[in-house]
Amino acid sequence: MEAMTWGFVGTLVGAVASIATTVITSWNSLRISQNSKAQDREERARAFQRETLLELQVEIRNYLRACYQAYSLDTKNFKNTGQWGSMLPEPLNDQLTELNAKTSILIQRVSNNELRGKLVELKKYATKCHLAKNEYDAGAFYVSYNELYEPLNEQLGEVLRNLY
Repeated sequence: MEAMTWGFVGTLVGAVASIATTVITSWNSLRISQNSKAQDREERARAFQRETLLELQVEIRNYLRACYQAYSLDTKNFKNTGQWGSMLPEPLNDQLTELNAKTSILIQRVSNNELRGKLVELKKYATKCHLAKNEYDAGAFYVSYNELYEPLNEQLGEVLRNLY
């Protein structure tokens, strides 16, 4: 073959190699970008769960404290009057209403199904305690939510630690 033919073949091979290199580089850049976006999405989801669980820990504790205050007032009233279920002071009633709504919202944001189910159960017992019609039911619900709280709080902490 002539030198001119070899020159043309060499140019053609060089152009194909250059195009292939550009395609491979572009493909790798696209994959890296997609992986980066996926990792960013995952980290945002983890951060959202962390913030939700941290806020939920505080609000559940506040809700249980308010439920105990209602239970304690009902117990005192029962000892004095023999009747269960007095009207709660307006500030405590408002606090229970607000915390009930806030914890419900936060519980629904929890992505861990097992944890969310246990939180719903805890909240159900706490709510039934301060809405109970007699001292026996209230006492049973009080014991139930107290027994659930510590192990549930430990599980919540474990889930939180796994998000870091």
